[in-house]
Amino acid sequence: MPTNSNRTCLARLPGGELKELSAREHDTIDSLRKKPDHVVWLDIASPTADDLKLLHDEFSVHPLALEDIEKRRQRPKLDTYAEQQIIVTYEVLEPSEPDQHFELGELHLFAGPGYVVSVRWHGSPAIEEVEGRFRDRPDAVARTPGSLVYAILDAAVDGYFPLLDRLTDKIEDLEERILAGGRSNDTLRIILGLKRKLLELRRHLSPQRDVANAVLRRDLPLVDDTSAPYFQDLYDHTIRVLDQLDLQRDLLASALEANLSVTSNNLNAIMKRLTAFTVILMVPTLIAGVYGMNFHFMPELSWPLGYPLALGVMLLAMVGSALFFRARDWF
Repeated sequence: MPTNSNRTCLARLPGGELKELSAREHDTIDSLRKKPDHVVWLDIASPTADDLKLLHDEFSVHPLALEDIEKRRQRPKLDTYAEQQIIVTYEVLEPSEPDQHFELGELHLFAGPGYVVSVRWHGSPAIEEVEGRFRDRPDAVARTPGSLVYAILDAAVDGYFPLLDRLTDKIEDLEERILAGGRSNDTLRIILGLKRKLLELRRHLSPQRDVANAVLRRDLPLVDDTSAPYFQDLYDHTIRVLDQLDLQRDLLASALEANLSVTSNNLNAIMKRLTAFTVILMVPTLIAGVYGMNFHFMPELSWPLGYPLALGVMLLAMVGSALFFRARDWF
């Protein structure tokens, strides 16, 4: 078999010994995983046609599962075939663009007697973390295929907590910005963008909760008496992530309502100021309009003090109106 740098194959032998299989030894996986107390973990990044053939020949992966790998973007789910469980899940990745809050990476796990296969299309923090632990203590991480699957799923779920903490800080900053009267249009754009991201998270996390629940409720060889409490812990972590996500959605909805309220209050304040200035300017305009009428018999027109008196009345009326509105906090 030709070398393939996108594959990593590790095997835990009896007694906790670790063996890394070279690409030329991958065709021996089928016989190795059938030996007692052996656990083989094959990790494939960006699978090719040769990788799909390897999965079919060495692990007897069902054609429907291979089709899911080719199509990608699958919904998180648990499929059970003959002596094989297939789990599709998603993990949090670092964003490739600065304006993005996060990205989600698709991860396919195949588990059966004596083996686990992980398939991904990206650099995986969960796989890298578990692989490091597997190399350091293979007997602790991969006592059984079920314990290895749990370690990967648990690392993937735990990766959501730092993201949710960052989103919480972002929402709190938005709330302070709204109360401080920041730019409404920019704030509204950020709120709607976060709302869209939270909906995307919810769309992926809700099925993952169902997957964790299905693993516990089904009578699967993957979950024995020893690993059952760990999968229960995985389910609890998933519920915690969803609860925190729902709380953030409520906080974001409150922030959106607060932003609309602040915008409405600002608009009302502007309308009050404009009304006050209109009334203040309307009084001298009214007086000037009266004396601007083209009538011949107006006594004040021939009065020497008429002009300064009219100006004085205008000024007093404007000052009086301004003090009236100022006392009522209209400007």
